[in-house]
Amino acid sequence: MRNFFRNLKIIEIIYFLAAIIIPAQRYFHHHYNNFTIFQHSCFHFFSKTNLYIKYPKEYYDLFLYNPTFAILFVPFAYLPTVVGIYIWVGFVMAVYYFSIRLLPFDKKEKLFIYGFTFIELVTSLENVQTNPLIASIILFTFIFLENEKVFKASIFPNLGFFIKGYGAISGILFILKKPKFRNFLYLLFWFVILLCLPLIYYSPAGLIDLYKEWKVSLFSEHQINNGVSIMGMFISIFKLDVAVIWFQLVGLLFFISTVIIVFLRKNYEQVKAIFLSYIMIWVIIFNHDSESATYIIAVTGVAIWYINSSKSLTDKILLALTFILTVLSSTDIFPDFLYRKFVFPFALKALGPSLIWLKIQFSLYFPENNILKYAQR
Repeated sequence: MRNFFRNLKIIEIIYFLAAIIIPAQRYFHHHYNNFTIFQHSCFHFFSKTNLYIKYPKEYYDLFLYNPTFAILFVPFAYLPTVVGIYIWVGFVMAVYYFSIRLLPFDKKEKLFIYGFTFIELVTSLENVQTNPLIASIILFTFIFLENEKVFKASIFPNLGFFIKGYGAISGILFILKKPKFRNFLYLLFWFVILLCLPLIYYSPAGLIDLYKEWKVSLFSEHQINNGVSIMGMFISIFKLDVAVIWFQLVGLLFFISTVIIVFLRKNYEQVKAIFLSYIMIWVIIFNHDSESATYIIAVTGVAIWYINSSKSLTDKILLALTFILTVLSSTDIFPDFLYRKFVFPFALKALGPSLIWLKIQFSLYFPENNILKYAQR
């Protein structure tokens, strides 16, 4: 079995089969609301109706993405729905596959990432969501910067922002890897291009109105949400009456201090793989809107951390904990009673990644006391 799954062709076949089965499962069981949201928001964009109000006759929930995303979704929106779902799922899966394939790791390590993240990838794709795309965007930023293709790399943090705001997190790699004025101009160039993309159909005043409507939607209290996050976990377990923002401010202080330390020490090249996993985990566990489907981003970060860790007993326990509570808990393999009684109400899906984040945080604060494998590559 081990040799079987060490064959990259086998992995490709499994991905291909999943890309066939998942869309059929979603379409014929009528579980593709997120696709409908994206599709109809594209229609609303071109009919110049408000993207950010409820349309209960079309879909439930709200469109909360950037107005530019409505245009980016055009290649999928105007196809017959079943075809659009197939093309969308296949596209997202292919992008994720190639983002792993191009990482500067050896074959065995890439196979581990494919294997460890596959169930979580399926969980996310069953929600017909953008999360694997955001994970890929972060990875592609890292990959193109490593390959000295800075102009190409600069489009990805912007795509991340204009798809799902926190996808811009990979822009921090430019500060640590290529802190040159010209490179920040590249980032600004793509930002302006994507910001102005709706102007192909809207006037400047109309675009401003779009953003005003988006702002109103974002800041409306649709529901109180702690998310499947480190905040949700602490508040649920310890019955804390604390605003989520205080947890997020603490997380932000850790993040900013880590960036400053790595920048001042000039040791990014020694810690870059660990730092990549750090931002992929951090952006999810401190997000109050995190849900089960977003954890493909954090789980990818966990897999990258593990292949670059010392693989101590503690590391293996944390990896196993993540696989059981984060990856398997959303599947039928996991006992339903345990999920309903413990994992879901206490947001324990966040536990493994949160503990690994703490371990990475320590290793970035005190790298001399930790084995950072990537430094020796």
